[in-house]
Amino acid sequence: MGALLFILLLVLIFFGLPIGFCILLSSTVFLQVTSLKPLLVVAQKLALGLDSSSLLAIPLFTLMGYIMESCGLSKRLIDWVYSLFGGFKGAMGLVTIICCTIFAALSGSGPATVAAIGSILIPAMIENGYPPKTAAGLTAMAGALGPIIPPSIVMIVYGTTMGVSITKMFMGGVVPGILIAICLAVANTIKTRKLPLKVNLERHSLKEQLLVTWKALPTLLLPVIILGGIYGGIFTPTESATVGVVYSFVLALVYHKVTVKSFIDSVKKTIETSAMICFLIAGASVFCWILSTTQIPTKIANFVVPMLGGSQALYWILLLIVLLFIGCLMESLASVVMLAPVLAPIGLAMGINEIHLGVVFCISLIVGFVTPPFGANLFTVVGITKQPFGEVVIGVLPFLAASFIALILCIIFPPIVTFLPSLLSA
Repeated sequence: MGALLFILLLVLIFFGLPIGFCILLSSTVFLQVTSLKPLLVVAQKLALGLDSSSLLAIPLFTLMGYIMESCGLSKRLIDWVYSLFGGFKGAMGLVTIICCTIFAALSGSGPATVAAIGSILIPAMIENGYPPKTAAGLTAMAGALGPIIPPSIVMIVYGTTMGVSITKMFMGGVVPGILIAICLAVANTIKTRKLPLKVNLERHSLKEQLLVTWKALPTLLLPVIILGGIYGGIFTPTESATVGVVYSFVLALVYHKVTVKSFIDSVKKTIETSAMICFLIAGASVFCWILSTTQIPTKIANFVVPMLGGSQALYWILLLIVLLFIGCLMESLASVVMLAPVLAPIGLAMGINEIHLGVVFCISLIVGFVTPPFGANLFTVVGITKQPFGEVVIGVLPFLAASFIALILCIIFPPIVTFLPSLLSA
């Protein structure tokens, strides 16, 4: 009976229908065919699926990201980072990685990070002597930090779908995000050793350095306020998103960077993005209820765990293969609501920590988001640089390998993920 649900889902996906519609329609048809419950339960579960205050964080963080993107705050951030690290070979690549890391904590979106940082720094890297494919590949991979470093919409959706603490998911994503950034910086250093790059020998005076820092300080304070407030127990992720929207809007007003048109555009984009995400979550609530009622995840776990001999290593290998493959084909939020209810219970049955599993699950999908041949970040970079897609793929491979190494380290050493959440529990 469970096979029918997945066959219906795959057939609808094959015909190219939107993922949220595929999930909801396959669930509805399944209920009708099997007479498991009256169809009235679909409406009930749709409403219950969205009846969570945590979901308010999604449109709020999305709006905050669009406001930050539209008011040009990335330029102040780039100037500040370049003033600190611009005096040695390969500095432009390092500046790109650091800026993407910081902007990730502002927007929470991979494509938004790529667009905001890449539109400025990719031309600057090429002018500095980087091959266009290397500049594009580095930016595509560094932009993937957006959904990893909190606030992360992917983690909010995972936490809501699986009933895991979103605050702990956020805390679990901090160190892995920084680790990926470090691995990318090492890859950039190795990659640029033999490149004839220009080196900026000009040094900023203390006065100039203080001036650049002063200009960037309001932008740098935003992630401190949001994450510090969450981790300090001052406010919840939803409340922090509200603070972030108000702060970013005031910042845009102070800098005279917001217009009625730009604000309306940001709201429109937020409505479109949030509607898509909420439709996914609502459909997933029906899907997850069917899985729970029919005990499909339990049956799969009872079947798979003995096959794997209870080996967590084999489970991680299987999970990575599936998530990296699906991640390059399908949008990460859709992948979470489809796969997490099926694959995560197997890992939990093997005794894997739920935060460790959740964070690695999300990171794997996000790395898949940059994996050829269909990684969405790659197409965003192609749109910015006008480089051939094949060249961008070649350019991203060394940095993709560096991110994969960081991902493997997160699996082998669980405290990388669980250390900060365990402090919260303590």
